Amino acid sequence: MIGALVVKDMKLFFRNRFFAVVTVLGLVAYLIIYFLMPSQVDESLGMAFFLENPESSSLYEALTDEPDAYVFDSEAEMLTAMEETNDFFVGLSIPEESAAAIAKGEEVTLNAYYAPGVPAEAKQIFHDVLVMIANAANPEMLANFDRFQETEIVLGNDMSRAPLSMRDRFVPLLLMAIVIMEVFGLATLLTRDVENGTARALITGPLRLHQFFIAKVLIGMILAFGQLLILITIMGRLGTAPLLLLTTSLLGGFLMVGTAFLIAAISKDNMSVLAWGVVSFILYFIPGLSIMLPGLSTGWMEVIPSFFFVDSLHRILNFEAGWADVNRNLAMLFALGIGTLAIGSAVLRRRF
Repeated sequence: MIGALVVKDMKLFFRNRFFAVVTVLGLVAYLIIYFLMPSQVDESLGMAFFLENPESSSLYEALTDEPDAYVFDSEAEMLTAMEETNDFFVGLSIPEESAAAIAKGEEVTLNAYYAPGVPAEAKQIFHDVLVMIANAANPEMLANFDRFQETEIVLGNDMSRAPLSMRDRFVPLLLMAIVIMEVFGLATLLTRDVENGTARALITGPLRLHQFFIAKVLIGMILAFGQLLILITIMGRLGTAPLLLLTTSLLGGFLMVGTAFLIAAISKDNMSVLAWGVVSFILYFIPGLSIMLPGLSTGWMEVIPSFFFVDSLHRILNFEAGWADVNRNLAMLFALGIGTLAIGSAVLRRRF
């Protein structure tokens, strides 16, 4: 009986021209965008400097003569530019006393702020450039390479072993976008069954209410997980920790099913489903955008349920994370899926 209801809902879903077209065209469009995005990393970035009291330092003129160097007015401004743009791969803060020590030929230790994904070769090049700048400022002293010791500070996740292309950053957002569309479809099916009395008629017959809900969960999981599996396979990503990736996809689909139940529970008609669906779509999209644009990332994003889904996908697909690395995210996905499904089911039960 549950199987028959699942088949019936599948037919109804694809009879709806909007959802049928969006589902098929969405898969094709996202794949086209994915393969058109650059798969290589552009590592030609500049160098940022903060020099305290530049007018009194002999380094300032040498820094301004370097084409790839930019001198900021404050250390905070330099760090903000590094975190919010991709224009600089390293930032160096040079206090006044350190600049004086460099001028005297003394050994100094400086804080070098590296952007995520900077390879070791680039760090060595920066060290060499720094020595050249010091030599240009004090040619009579011929600065020694060993005089400069760096305290290395990586801003964000260190991706120096595997810098990410825009295509790699796009994957979690793409998978989130395709699966969240099924929230609209499942919520619409639930609302329609409540509105036209189909749900009430079914549960007054041999079908029990819990069987009705199980059938809806199954149709939602089939639609969400099925599309995720298709995308991951065509992208050639299924070989990356397949069991962990499939588990994450299942739990992500489960969260979307719970969200659909919650939206259906608080919606009076299809227009309400559309309104609440758009709100959830925008909200769930934010963590994915923060992966593509790291400058957007803030701590409060962990409050958004989809964070645990896209963060797990990001770690697994791009950093080869294991079970221990994402077990907290998976537990949160399961708990949030259960919570939203329970609340939505309880409210829908009262409406029947």
